Amino acid sequence: MSIIRSDIKIRSDIRIRVEAILRDYPDLETYIKNRKRELMIPHREIDENVGGGKSSKISKPQEQMIITIDADRRLKTLEREKSAIEKCFFESDADTQNIIKELYFKKYREYTVEGLSFNHIVNCSVRTVKRLKSDFLLKLAHELDIYEP
Repeated sequence: MSIIRSDIKIRSDIRIRVEAILRDYPDLETYIKNRKRELMIPHREIDENVGGGKSSKISKPQEQMIITIDADRRLKTLEREKSAIEKCFFESDADTQNIIKELYFKKYREYTVEGLSFNHIVNCSVRTVKRLKSDFLLKLAHELDIYEP
């Protein structure tokens, strides 16, 4: 495992992308279930071609569904994002977890970065809160293969 240095700055476009992924985390499980449901119940076009030859499609619908679910890029991306967030989150210390939960996982934030420190939600200075947040974002970007330090 590589060490993520805290003196490395993350580009703003990468930070924005990672923050958007983090904000979606509370809904990722729903997105994954909905995508699987879409793949299991595909849209079927009415075949007006009466007669004709054999189709090249797999005739067993269960096999077709498994192949579709395994090959779906959107589903794989959602699962990879969920896994990466959970890995980074659970490997983090309690203060970092509280910062990430408050800033990204809550639907309506109660505190800002400064508020987390001033209201003693985390036992850190404002500067440390900012550093822990940046370190987490950098670690997650690296885990998602968005950023290579």
